[in-house]
Amino acid sequence: MIDTFKKLFVFGRESRLDKALATVQSSATLAPVQAMQSAGDWLAQELRRAEHRRDGLAIMRAIDNDLRSILEGAMAGMLEAKTNHARLNLLLQTTVPFCAVILEAYTEALRRDMVELARKPANAPLVQASVANWLYWIGRDHVVRFVREPKMDRLPWHEIGPAAEFALSLGGTFASKIARPDGEAGRLQKQLSHLVLLSRTLTPDLQGRQLLIADRVADTLASFIKVSDKHSSQTPFGQANSDDNPPTMLTRMPTQALVQGRGLFYGLEKTLMELVALENIITSQGKVPQKMNADEYLEVAETLVVIKHLKNRWSGREVKRQAERKAISGSLTICYDFGAIRRMVVQATQETKTRTNETTIERAMVEDVSATGVGLQLNKHTGWLKVGMLMGVKTDKDVNWRIGIVRRAIARGQGQMVAGVQLLARDPESVRLTRRANVSQWDMVSDHQSWDNLLGLYLRPDPLNENSHLLILAKADLVAGKTYGAPATREGDLAFRVVSQQEIGADCVIYRVERLATVAGDTQTSAKRDSSS
Repeated sequence: MIDTFKKLFVFGRESRLDKALATVQSSATLAPVQAMQSAGDWLAQELRRAEHRRDGLAIMRAIDNDLRSILEGAMAGMLEAKTNHARLNLLLQTTVPFCAVILEAYTEALRRDMVELARKPANAPLVQASVANWLYWIGRDHVVRFVREPKMDRLPWHEIGPAAEFALSLGGTFASKIARPDGEAGRLQKQLSHLVLLSRTLTPDLQGRQLLIADRVADTLASFIKVSDKHSSQTPFGQANSDDNPPTMLTRMPTQALVQGRGLFYGLEKTLMELVALENIITSQGKVPQKMNADEYLEVAETLVVIKHLKNRWSGREVKRQAERKAISGSLTICYDFGAIRRMVVQATQETKTRTNETTIERAMVEDVSATGVGLQLNKHTGWLKVGMLMGVKTDKDVNWRIGIVRRAIARGQGQMVAGVQLLARDPESVRLTRRANVSQWDMVSDHQSWDNLLGLYLRPDPLNENSHLLILAKADLVAGKTYGAPATREGDLAFRVVSQQEIGADCVIYRVERLATVAGDTQTSAKRDSSS
């Protein structure tokens, strides 16, 4: 491949390509921050000297894979950093200028060389590959800037659309290149589709790791977008004008596209179906597929939260905040770890003078409150906070604990974390569920049936949980459609039939259940009858 690039240069230019490859490959062996600084500084110098050169696209294409490997190492480091605010900031401070200088180099080279190269039909793959790489770096530049400061910056669609159309029209008819998504033309379409998804994915509602997870999901599913040169019910998304507004749902073919006889349109229906399928796979298997999580940095609960957000964004549904936040100052007591929360709920309903020795109880500052949640500031955080984990919350005036689930986890400097907690119930109860034990006749010590005990939390209907009966367990131990006994609750012996698994949290599983009418003493009989069916 390198020999092919060399043929594009005039005499004496081989050394420039060799030097470029050697420099970037040497940088790629360093740690991500040092690698980006080294390669970025060299490329910035090359930009200042490249004004009258015509080999920019070939050189950029030759070093592109090494530049990507450097960037992917840095973005993986951001996911791995989790609550390490200092490391995340260091990576971002280096990654943003690194992506910017690469994007500038591609943009300048395309402006100088693309039209001239395209005059030779044999150069079509080179042009298409260069535009595809340019689109890749537009996306990377957009993502890392958004992670550093979430705001609705627009992608340069007034340049993206014309460049993609021009490159796809080379080496055959425009329609045939779109219809056959293979080779460099297919890779170009995939990168274009990724940008379409990014324009509907990155919002300030997602922050930090969640933005990086959303980007991975978009990259995984971009190939399922349908690209066409015709506006139809299957490809309803497109640009109404040649501005920086992203493709949106159009009711008819734009006038500008009709006059020029050109335009690109997109269909997201299959992509949305694949997103739902991905959610079902993660829920059923309890892990994120390796294709999207080869480094194993993605966690199930956080990924499912991101997918729920993307389902709304990609389908065009407006999601409004359930309740307005109100700034407030104060403090309260929090408890984390499922077992500790359940024990504290039990103690709160029993008269005892024994002080708890739970190590997962601490004080937290209150930043804001709403009708459905609370924003907390955690000082001297030790790294336990995760999106999707259960949390007990209790003010100094409360007797019992309130149960919530962490929806936001944002690292700040000097060991501070901000947690957004959605409240699920005001008056939880710890319950012991019963199910027939999996023992053989040889294991039984008598003729009586043996029973397993499953410890969980029962949340009664409340506006906070959409007036549903909920059971929360540490693991996915319940089966939809089965009935479980709950002896000796506040209301006597109860029985619950599991309707559905509502959510997988970071340290819990939430089930929606219906409460069955039972007679005292009949709970285990009901559960036994259901287990034997």
